[in-house]
Amino acid sequence: MRFEGKTALITGAGGGLGALYAKSFSREGARIVAVDRPGVEIGVTAEIRSAGGDCLGLAVDLTDDTAVESMVAAAMKGSGRIEILVNNAGGGSSTPENAGSIAEETASSWDALVDSNLKTTFLCIRAVSVPMKEQRYGKVVNIASRAARVIDPAVHQSPAYAAAKTGVLSLTRFAARELGPYGININCMVPSLAISGPVLQAYWDATPEEGKRQYLRSVALGRLPRNEELASVVMFLASEEAGYITGVALDVNGGSYMS
Repeated sequence: MRFEGKTALITGAGGGLGALYAKSFSREGARIVAVDRPGVEIGVTAEIRSAGGDCLGLAVDLTDDTAVESMVAAAMKGSGRIEILVNNAGGGSSTPENAGSIAEETASSWDALVDSNLKTTFLCIRAVSVPMKEQRYGKVVNIASRAARVIDPAVHQSPAYAAAKTGVLSLTRFAARELGPYGININCMVPSLAISGPVLQAYWDATPEEGKRQYLRSVALGRLPRNEELASVVMFLASEEAGYITGVALDVNGGSYMS
């Protein structure tokens, strides 16, 4: 198994793709630390344990630097190491009925989206970099969004979300350059819209039919991704197979953006 004996810390693991990433890494032998914000049930913890895996669930405010440092300390109990970090926490806020725009974005919504998508990624990288530098090994996979590449009127996102996810791309490159000499790979997956849970399903269902058709016409493969297709890319970037890849933003969007 690819991740036997390794600890993988996955944020935003209370549901959707984060929970899928946690289960996927567990099946490949990893010990999982599943993290989500306070008040969110981290049901994947029980799922992994019932399947014979090792999973610690933690409720953490990832915008609080002290809480993030305590999270890393808790994750290291037992093995004393964290080999993998998947920065999956975040998400958008706009709905098809209330499309995001500069005029509509409030200062408070800007702060909330930048904090939840960009600040959390920074704080988690900063905290895990300490043990990873000591062990001279680490794999960090950040999750950005197609919104950082394409401003698409068919699928509405706020300017704060687009800006925050673009910031994740730059942070990936900066961290990769700084931490590479310590044997730490920092990469980023840039996915398109995926129906990964009830919130995004409701969002897609509420999108007007013409908007759906317009969006799918922009995708060379003509369909939305399967969630497992995204999970396989995250696992690849965290694996030894990607040992000579760092600072890369890997687009997984069916050909709707080609660089």
